[in-house]
Amino acid sequence: MTSIGSPGGRLVGYLEAIAAACLWGSSGIFAVHLFRLGVRPETVAFLRPAVGVLALALAVFARNRAALRVGARELVVLAVGGGAAVAVFQVSYLMSTDAVGVPTTVALLYLAPAIVAAAAGPLLREWPTARRVGLVALTVVGVWLSVLGAKEIPSAFGGSGLLWGGLAGVSYASYTLFGRFATPIYGSVPTTVYSTAGACVLLALWLPLSGSAFTFPVEARSWVLIGAFGVLTIGVAQFLFFDALGRIEASGASVATAAEPATAAVLATLILAQGLEPLGWLGICLIVAGVMGVGLSATPGSSRRP
Repeated sequence: MTSIGSPGGRLVGYLEAIAAACLWGSSGIFAVHLFRLGVRPETVAFLRPAVGVLALALAVFARNRAALRVGARELVVLAVGGGAAVAVFQVSYLMSTDAVGVPTTVALLYLAPAIVAAAAGPLLREWPTARRVGLVALTVVGVWLSVLGAKEIPSAFGGSGLLWGGLAGVSYASYTLFGRFATPIYGSVPTTVYSTAGACVLLALWLPLSGSAFTFPVEARSWVLIGAFGVLTIGVAQFLFFDALGRIEASGASVATAAEPATAAVLATLILAQGLEPLGWLGICLIVAGVMGVGLSATPGSSRRP
């Protein structure tokens, strides 16, 4: 196995983070289609991680059930700490998407790299270099340009959009930081499975108490979409992302995931016929430059175990 901090380990880590981001880039399309079929955001917020973690747990159990063995203390840390971050993100991302649309949600969501870069130093002792800070800023600017350059005018930043979108960005940053802390200690499989399972338990408890509208879909195609949504963007993507966090520093992984809006823009152009103006494509170029710059500027000592 490639060791943490080795050149090969960092390369694998960046590739995993980018692959996870590309899978997450399909989230908006899945969500929009499910909403059009009448599936409520609260329902998707629960069923998406539930389907994803079930598929991942079955796959791991069939191949190497020992990988899921952790102590009681570790289980509590992963299920409560990671579960809370994942649960808040699931609800806030989908509520924001339903309230103000994908462009506004993405704009607020991708404040996360800046939050991670600022917090990784005091929390994980991964102080970003001046070059890394510049690349984070370049990527955030690229995301905003890609949003403003959409052919469809982005939704207005109303109170609901600011609340849910901002919360999505903060919770996204928090589970990136949690993953960077937990994965090198507990492993990518337990971190992914128990954090996501913990999120499902918390959502199952919170949704009825909050009075949220939760109903199971009745159409077969809704279940097909939810199945694909959960397996690809939770089961596969979160495993790749948490494994990447065991290999590379938190700020690098966070910037690498900025490939998500680039993927979303391409998919929207091909599937939803919602292309970008030149300003938007300039933003995509800045995102790609930022992601590549982070990978090329990584130093051998930058990916150490927290």
